[in-house]
Amino acid sequence: MIAFIASLVLAVIAMLHGVEHTRPKRNRAPSPFFNLPSYAAFGFGCGVVGYLLATRTSLAIWAILVIAVIAGSLAATGMVTLLATWALRDTPVANAVEEIQGQIAVVTRDIRPGSSGEIRYEAYGKQVTVPAQAISGKHVSVGSEVVIDRMEDGVALVEE
Repeated sequence: MIAFIASLVLAVIAMLHGVEHTRPKRNRAPSPFFNLPSYAAFGFGCGVVGYLLATRTSLAIWAILVIAVIAGSLAATGMVTLLATWALRDTPVANAVEEIQGQIAVVTRDIRPGSSGEIRYEAYGKQVTVPAQAISGKHVSVGSEVVIDRMEDGVALVEE
């Protein structure tokens, strides 16, 4: 019963505050298995099955726990599968252009007026290198920090 109530509380927290708010490391891609809704689904499956087995059967405690944990695991797997195949089927893939807007980057090849240089920034724990041009049209030297304003035709337009 405690697992069932705790899972409902987790589900309400996820609903009210969102999943992103509860993630400790937001610079990495979210895990499909280790997140608040998955914990809530596990607790729900474990709590419901455990409660029913404890009140309506004469199984040993260890057997009830094993069956409840298996049911919780199946509930969490079912929730992830349901979201991945049904609920998110028409969701567009994350737009990398929108995710890098405002990102701080370092110039790795001089950006000269009228020509492209190169910048490097971190996304999801990996270093990404893209061509870049300065919005101001001024020269930006190697090692300078810039802010990515937008992407146009695969070229980052940056501000010093």
